[in-house]
Amino acid sequence: MNWKEFIDIKLEEWILIITTIIIVLLVFLQVIVRFTFNISVGWSAELSRYLLIWITWISMSYTIRKNDHIRIMLIVERLPEKLQKIIEVIVIVAWASFAFVMAYVGTEVVQTIKLMGQKTSTLGISMWIVYLIIPIGGVLMLIRLVQQLYFVFKPEKNAVNGD
Repeated sequence: MNWKEFIDIKLEEWILIITTIIIVLLVFLQVIVRFTFNISVGWSAELSRYLLIWITWISMSYTIRKNDHIRIMLIVERLPEKLQKIIEVIVIVAWASFAFVMAYVGTEVVQTIKLMGQKTSTLGISMWIVYLIIPIGGVLMLIRLVQQLYFVFKPEKNAVNGD
């Protein structure tokens, strides 16, 4: 697998795996330290919370790539194939509009927070870094939605699962 295939197929998956492992280790550390030494490691809870927010946004892009997002297909599956494609395009365009708004507004939020200089309570990192996932997630979703739009019209080349 070359680096382009890795970025297209596996990057989000690896980011999700690594961040989940980090969260598990942080929570485990917190439990061990709390029950063994009777002290709290406050930064671990805060970092876990922020990583979980990042996981949520990245997983949205990942599920679009895998075409595993939640959807109700009860009625659509009973329609003719041509109409199914039209509905799929409408859904993708609507979803892409949402992703674009999230990327645009998220960028404005990040810039505002950066100007304010706000920091996290225990880690002391700039809050704009935490909020940066909003525009990143929006852009990642847009990229994956463009891919899905391509797959609607080229189903024989559908490499959704990356296998």
